Amino acid sequence: MPRRTGGLPLLVTSYNGRPIKIEGNPLHPASKGKSDLLAQASILNLYDPDRSHRFVQAGKRSDATSCFRALAEAKTLWQQGGGKGLAILSEDNLSPTEDRLQTEFQAKYPSALWATYEPGRAGSVQSGVETAYGKGAVLRHRYDLAKVILSLDADFLTGEESSLANVRGFADGRRVEGPDSSMNRLYAVESRYTNTGAAADHRLRLPSSHIVALVAQLAAAVGAQNLPIFSALPEVSVDPNWIREAAADLLAAGSKALVVAGSTQSAAVHLAVAAINEALGNQGSTVEVIRLPRPSSLSIVELAAQIKAGQITDLILLGGNPVYNAPVDLAWAELQKSVKNVYRLGVYEDESSEAVAWHLPQAHYLECWGDTLLQDGSYGCIQPLILPLHGGISVSQLLAYLLNVPAPEGKELIDGPALVQETFKRKSSTLQTGVFDFENAWNLFVRDGFQAKSAPDATKSPFLFSGAAAVAENRMSRPQALGKDNLEIVFVNDGKVDDGRYVNNGWLQELPDAVTKLTWDNAALMSPATAQELGIYSGVQVQGITADGIYRSDVITLTVDGRSLDMPFLIVPGHADYSITLPLGYGHEKTGRVGQGVGFNAYRLRSSQNPSVLTGATVVKKGGKLHPFAVTQEHWSMEGRDIVREGPIAYYKEHPGFVRSLGIESHTPENLNFYTAPPFDYEKYHQWGMSIDLTTCIGCNACVVACQAENNIPIVGKDQVAKGREMHWMRIDRYFSGSQRDIERKMGVMPTDPEMVLQPLTCLHCENAPCETVCPVNATVHNEEGLNVMAYNRCIGTRYCANNCPYKVRRFNWFDYNQRQLDQLYWGPLGPKGVEETLKLSKNPNVTVRMRGVMEKCTFCVQRIETAKIDHKITTERREIKIPTDSLQTACQQSCPADAIVFGDLSDPKSRVNQIKGNEMFGIKGYSHDYNLLDYLNTRPRLSYLARIRNPNPRMPGADKVGRALIDAYEKKHHHAEGHDKAHDAKQGLKPGAATPAGHSQETAPTPH
Repeated sequence: MPRRTGGLPLLVTSYNGRPIKIEGNPLHPASKGKSDLLAQASILNLYDPDRSHRFVQAGKRSDATSCFRALAEAKTLWQQGGGKGLAILSEDNLSPTEDRLQTEFQAKYPSALWATYEPGRAGSVQSGVETAYGKGAVLRHRYDLAKVILSLDADFLTGEESSLANVRGFADGRRVEGPDSSMNRLYAVESRYTNTGAAADHRLRLPSSHIVALVAQLAAAVGAQNLPIFSALPEVSVDPNWIREAAADLLAAGSKALVVAGSTQSAAVHLAVAAINEALGNQGSTVEVIRLPRPSSLSIVELAAQIKAGQITDLILLGGNPVYNAPVDLAWAELQKSVKNVYRLGVYEDESSEAVAWHLPQAHYLECWGDTLLQDGSYGCIQPLILPLHGGISVSQLLAYLLNVPAPEGKELIDGPALVQETFKRKSSTLQTGVFDFENAWNLFVRDGFQAKSAPDATKSPFLFSGAAAVAENRMSRPQALGKDNLEIVFVNDGKVDDGRYVNNGWLQELPDAVTKLTWDNAALMSPATAQELGIYSGVQVQGITADGIYRSDVITLTVDGRSLDMPFLIVPGHADYSITLPLGYGHEKTGRVGQGVGFNAYRLRSSQNPSVLTGATVVKKGGKLHPFAVTQEHWSMEGRDIVREGPIAYYKEHPGFVRSLGIESHTPENLNFYTAPPFDYEKYHQWGMSIDLTTCIGCNACVVACQAENNIPIVGKDQVAKGREMHWMRIDRYFSGSQRDIERKMGVMPTDPEMVLQPLTCLHCENAPCETVCPVNATVHNEEGLNVMAYNRCIGTRYCANNCPYKVRRFNWFDYNQRQLDQLYWGPLGPKGVEETLKLSKNPNVTVRMRGVMEKCTFCVQRIETAKIDHKITTERREIKIPTDSLQTACQQSCPADAIVFGDLSDPKSRVNQIKGNEMFGIKGYSHDYNLLDYLNTRPRLSYLARIRNPNPRMPGADKVGRALIDAYEKKHHHAEGHDKAHDAKQGLKPGAATPAGHSQETAPTPH
């Protein structure tokens, strides 16, 4: 899958010529079979019925023949003038073939201009890196080797700079298997809560515009004195002990330390970070400098100046949507109208397709041949799995046409792999020695999806201090004192729709944001203190929830540099004061039916001078009608229940079984009810179980969308989500935890600077399942393999099972979402019925498409289980009943880039899930920090959790509180002490530290801190 920071290696499942499910490519070392959120959701974009499916001339439907006839005439004129008056604006695709064609285009049309624009990247990252290490330099960060990491406004786990290798490397460094395990340590400095900040051991909330001052102090603390301009910066208002101890930790780690900065930060900050890494001596270890030479191109600002000067008569837009997302000071819509002829290749007929000479439909990446550089720099192949559904064409096809590359007889365009093959030949000539067997090498390239050993080697590159100092001085914005009359605005890519390119994807629109839990919208995010000082939040209630139960917010007017934008706001704990975060990508005036009119367009405040961070903003409450939100989790507290259990690693090493002393079950008898489930046959049948590691889970939501794609789960629309009727079979709960003072605060008051914890939750497949005992028609039952299964044709929709489920993981199909329009659900039989044909093609044929009136829930992907059994019986000629160890993965497990989800057979002593959960039958002890959710209810779930372990630096300010909120609260409440725990162990017939009946280590005495 092509991405602006490097493609993802994928493996796509296809049924009868139609792709239906995307997974990671297990052959590629960066993927290892894993994927991410956007890759999982991209299959729905392929079948989007709103995609551009026609050629349009001046607003009227036309055809491909007429379009290419017009292009041929224009091409003749361009060739005669060497491209004078012609300009191309493209997205920054990391495609070697497109780069090759761009180079040839610039040679063929020397007077033409080529510009690139990526709204999701301000350009500061590459500018800083190239200033520090030279033209074409790119940094490759090795999180797998890092022991101490400092993130400066860089959401490297789930943000636009993230990669599968980042997540896997970081998660492997935090995986805890026992008290002897070691962990990496993460410091995060950021203005808003991100998934990376949630995973941090120490998090500092700081306005983005002040991070430059913190970097200056940090550079001085680690001895990076090569950029003297930073010494003139004022000190940031941060506890100096925080900077001093973080710097000392980085210095102690040396070459195993890593400092990274996000794309919202200026080139000056990236230069300072490079100098810090140089001082740490980590180049060649956690920081690798590679060379990826690219063709030169102009910026959109430079192109706009040429258009304004009347130098451009013909403009070709290759993808993108500049009318919607170009810097507002460029007035791109008017500029584009001033160009005589505009040719636009686009995925949708959107804002940039208005008033153009020709609009051409763009193909999806699964419909055309192409190539890309993968996230580690290796060469990847993009091959089509289906013919273009709407006659779309690719960027490389259009460029080849403009270059007069011969096409097959009778066709205007090359529709085969010839363009990629030519690039492959040229790249292979630099890698091969001896006789080059093209056919064999090409077949391997297509089969594997990438070219082996093609990732560029790291080079030892000297830091260019002299040039860096000058650039830093030119590009550094000095931090200002912020207040209610001088607010900071930070523009970020939305975690779901990115820069707006995925706005018409219903799966992503309905996916709850990891922090705010907001769906079908964006909002201005701010801290409770900021909202209170602005007079738009009383500080007593969490948010405006009106009598009908719908979450609502006042609308505010943000004004900066003479521009204003009205949008609702959300209060988020952990947000920096006097800073407002605006997610980009929403507020489209013209796009597909799903994304049009959803949310608010923050690009209207974004300028070319300050594309990431603005200061000088003011906010006033607009008043009038409240804006309704659709959020899936309205509360932030665990309500006094020990749901997510966590602790610092030092405490865990001292008390390995501490998770068993936190819950109510530590003070209750082993069995609380008269009913016990019948024994399961471990000899004859598989016994399925799952474990989720809360330490390595980053809350990226890839598992949620993978489950949706695998199991034909419908979207229900904003109105139904607001009523609590979302259909996801899997969700990720978010809780805020903090000091004892925060915990004891009056209910409804948001904490200012809490820690954030995340917990994936799905059907736990309880052996004593409360849902089964109340079903009047026996629709939800247990099978012999320990799965709680649903008989949809037996369910009559009483919803008793959902009421009796303590985990709230069952979903009811209130409407026939697969056959009705979301805005006409209440019309019933009076409304139109049916679904677009392309959407039917996206369904998994191994899973039923449910109608209204039935309960739905996770099945542990029973269809995959049965398929694996059938395949195994075929290959073994029915000699064996059970499938091989760990040869089966659920959809959520297979997608998880952090490998936090483990599924397997509890009847197999070799299975990984048994090693984690423990099994008395096989004498397997398991991990001591494994626990069951709400275990005191005696539901005996087959899904358990590994407690979240943190690794705070004991010398850091506040380290004594990191990860200890539940531990401290529980010890204070129950007065845990040596005598109490010894009595508790004796009550269960255990010696202190002995194994519990479940095979877990019982801690001896949690000492109050």
